[in-house]
Amino acid sequence: MALSRRAWVAAGLAARLLMLAVLAMSLQSRFSNKVHYDFKSVGYNNELHSYTKRMTPSTLILDASTYADIVVTAVLASGVGAGFGATGDLLYYIEHACSPWNDDATQDLTRYFREHRHCIGFLLIGMVLSLCATVVSVRLRVRASDDDV
Repeated sequence: MALSRRAWVAAGLAARLLMLAVLAMSLQSRFSNKVHYDFKSVGYNNELHSYTKRMTPSTLILDASTYADIVVTAVLASGVGAGFGATGDLLYYIEHACSPWNDDATQDLTRYFREHRHCIGFLLIGMVLSLCATVVSVRLRVRASDDDV
């Protein structure tokens, strides 16, 4: 059962809106996650930072949209990989290596990075939705090129 052009456009728009909502949740989660231990008193900065439309059938606009979707998906995929990798490495270092901080600071950092995984999870969902939007863009571009012939 083939979907109409209007259904493909609606699916792409829905994927993009859902992706933006999930990425907004990721930002809210990132900025609400704070450390409570005073690292400035021991000489460290306590500000931890994480990695932080169209409806026309024109093939030129569809080309630009397709390439933009591919770039956004690649950037989000890189952020997800780096986020999970860095968080895992830092948690391993804090929990298993010699920590230069006392137990309160170590527990606070461990809690911070464990809660940070939720933010990266939202980023992963946003990346998957961006991938869906890319598939829809490519599908619409192919259909537009078939219409041009």
